[in-house]
Amino acid sequence: MLAFPNKRSGKLLEILLQKESEITITELAEKFTVSARTIRSDLTKLAEWLADRKINLIKKPGSGVWLEINNTQREFLQTRLDQLKNYQAPVSPEKREKLILKYLLSAEHEHTMEELAKKLFVSRSTIYNDLTAVERWLNNYDLELERRQNFGVYVIGSEKNWRKAVAELLVDLKNDKELKLMLSNEFVEISAVEDNVYQQLADLFGELDFKRIEEIIRQVEFEAEFSFADEAITALVIHIAIALERLNKNKDVEMSNEQLAVLRSKKEFKIAEKIAIKINAEYKIEIPASEIGYISLHILGSKIQQNIENADLKHVIKNSDPETVKIAVKIINRVTKILDYDFNSDEQLLLGLILHLRTAINRLKYGLSIRNPILNKIKQNYPDVFGAAWSCSIIFQQSLDLKVNEDEIGYIALHLGASKERLAGSFKTIIVCGSGVGTSQLIASKLRRYLPHLEIVDILSTHELIKYNLAEIDFVITTIPINSDKLPVKVIKVSAFLSQFDLKQLKNQLAALKNCNAVTTDNLIEPEAVIKNLFDLEFIWPGLNLQTPTAVIKFLAKKLQNKKDIDFTEDVLEREKTSSTAVGKGIAIPHARVSNLDQQQVAVATLAKPIKWGEDKVQLIFLLNIEQSIAKKFFSYFYRIMEDDLFLERLKSAQTKAELYLLLTKGEIINE
Repeated sequence: MLAFPNKRSGKLLEILLQKESEITITELAEKFTVSARTIRSDLTKLAEWLADRKINLIKKPGSGVWLEINNTQREFLQTRLDQLKNYQAPVSPEKREKLILKYLLSAEHEHTMEELAKKLFVSRSTIYNDLTAVERWLNNYDLELERRQNFGVYVIGSEKNWRKAVAELLVDLKNDKELKLMLSNEFVEISAVEDNVYQQLADLFGELDFKRIEEIIRQVEFEAEFSFADEAITALVIHIAIALERLNKNKDVEMSNEQLAVLRSKKEFKIAEKIAIKINAEYKIEIPASEIGYISLHILGSKIQQNIENADLKHVIKNSDPETVKIAVKIINRVTKILDYDFNSDEQLLLGLILHLRTAINRLKYGLSIRNPILNKIKQNYPDVFGAAWSCSIIFQQSLDLKVNEDEIGYIALHLGASKERLAGSFKTIIVCGSGVGTSQLIASKLRRYLPHLEIVDILSTHELIKYNLAEIDFVITTIPINSDKLPVKVIKVSAFLSQFDLKQLKNQLAALKNCNAVTTDNLIEPEAVIKNLFDLEFIWPGLNLQTPTAVIKFLAKKLQNKKDIDFTEDVLEREKTSSTAVGKGIAIPHARVSNLDQQQVAVATLAKPIKWGEDKVQLIFLLNIEQSIAKKFFSYFYRIMEDDLFLERLKSAQTKAELYLLLTKGEIINE
């Protein structure tokens, strides 16, 4: 659809909306202090934009111009005018990059530098610089940016890669609130569906009814007794919308007969066929077998909605690929050793991992991307678990020769984090209250609501408490003063109405109990000898003033290279391209895929200021060159460090090599 012509056209439209009758060209020219010829030119462009939206601008010689609209159209135009008034040009290169990509990938022809500069309200030289980043982004999908002098720039590459790039761009656009506002302010026609995904789709493919595509998927889902997760529905709508738009332009994708033959035997292909039949009936577009094949691939990699509490482990194992089950077991065993936490006792974890890996492995095999919208929250809330899950990428490489990205690791960490919460179990408490049944029941009710991990064993008076066996009780909650010296458990005093302060105090106590149960040493962060030997004063640098991950990696790797006369910098940088090695809490652990130095070593650096590392901010870096046999012990030590925020701050703020070395090798009291 046509973009809005210019700002003066917006003011013209505003005048026409306000007028109850026609207005002459001469009157308009006087209002804007321009020539009648300029006004006629603006009105021609405005008429084209309105006609694209089925709205008529009437021009009658001798009488003037006016809008022929109903109330719905008037409301629509007023909304678009309000958006135009609030429009702000994108200021950051990152935002402009996404918008330039949108223009280039949706265009049927070249875009000149001047056109792009005009759209984004910047200079041609700025656009020229932005195109370097745009080209890098396109290269990730094996697409190229062709620049033709006196013609413009356009995207070239295979149809399959073009579609992957558009799908990924749509995900970027829907996740960026600022970009969504900018796009809506461009006066683009949007779908009636409120979801911002459909707004972005409508911007690229304005003629399709995207809500109807979703309805078709839901119908087939119901008929096939299949249950997609909501994010899978969104991804499938995007996939089908792109396919229909390209088929309309006689641009389809090819799939080998061998691959099609394999897919035809799967139930997902039958589901894809049903979707294709309904799409054909709705849009009168014939869906070729290869397109059905790609839809089935998409379904194979889609997250499904399933209540695992009602699933039977034996049944799931029996109906799963043996290799998938083996990988799930290997992940659990590896993480159990690293975190020193008995994940093997959680049957629900094995069940959930198997179900998750069914589709995750398909995504990895067929190069299907997935975005993890809560990746940063997972890193923040479960840094130890995320790091342990990240170390499991070696399992996929060894078993399936597949590289795992950070988003997939995040989902595995989510399963492990949920398991850790379950294994933490409930904590048993006694409520002691001197105000009667009403008050005690009120407190109990609030506790059950806000602290579900808390098991209220009994409600007692002070007299009853003295006789009570507290052997199985973790702590006592009381509204009246109690001499805690005579009790074998901690006593927490709260108000009769259980304030927010009281709840915070109780949450802290639960957190302390969890940490106490998880730490298996005498509350010391002191590594065993084999880990101590990985650190050397010569390879520790506090307060470096470096600005990028690449600069940090090159600096640390070069230092190790000088010592060992082997350069593994490129290996580390190549690994970093696969997925960011930032693991949360301001820490990154870059490494090569395989240790290629003779001696096991960990180079450590802190930065004067945190820098952007992937999607995270990082200030503490461990460059690893360690073998798998040592890696498990190192990570067990490393994740204990990550659980102690106070100790991490000490590491980041260390001023000298000696201070940093002693912290790493001698340990500190946790939360002293």
